[in-house]
Amino acid sequence: MTRRQRGMTMVEVLIALAVLAMIVTSVWSGFRGTVDGMAATEKIQMRYAIVRGGLTRMQSELGMAYLSFDRPLDDVRQYTLLDGVDSGNQDDLTFSSFAHLRMRRDADESDQSVIQYFVEKDPEDVRRTHLFRRESRRLTGDRADQLDEFFPAYIVIEDVEEFDVKYWDDRQREWIDEWRTTRNDMQPDRLPPRIKIRLVVRDGGTPVQFVAQATLPMQEKIDLGKE
Repeated sequence: MTRRQRGMTMVEVLIALAVLAMIVTSVWSGFRGTVDGMAATEKIQMRYAIVRGGLTRMQSELGMAYLSFDRPLDDVRQYTLLDGVDSGNQDDLTFSSFAHLRMRRDADESDQSVIQYFVEKDPEDVRRTHLFRRESRRLTGDRADQLDEFFPAYIVIEDVEEFDVKYWDDRQREWIDEWRTTRNDMQPDRLPPRIKIRLVVRDGGTPVQFVAQATLPMQEKIDLGKE
């Protein structure tokens, strides 16, 4: 047998295997990076979709906000209201709306309800704060600061650092920080035509800002006593 007819030596086999291993490792690293990148992108998209969904729901509910003539202004119980309290970067917003959806047939509920949005710490992890939503099943006349005694709240958007609400005042022609129809010294007889909502959520270690506006078309108070 001549030298040219001999097979590969052990050294040549080991070198070929080493080269193949390097190629496989390089391909796998690139593939793994692509998969991880796709997973991270999908997670971010899901997170942003939840935030946008929460804002869209808030816009829709505010679009059905209203006031009525059902009680005089000096009555202790305010059945319809818009109570927007400025608390720095973590505001509270409570309003009456036609947005309630009855989930059960013949349920003792109404399409009119009081909805409340607020920021509060996670009950299990005080390092995190979330945007919560609370809703009554009918108009009860309870004050905004009493609703937590009767109706549970649930998380709408997690890891919210700022919830800032502004109200457009047509009379002053500017955005203002508070709008309270429950107080005679503020806006007891009217709704703002527009509300601007700014959310800052924590995405990993990065704060991300979302801004939305809601239009309130029902500017005239409704007389629910008319047939």
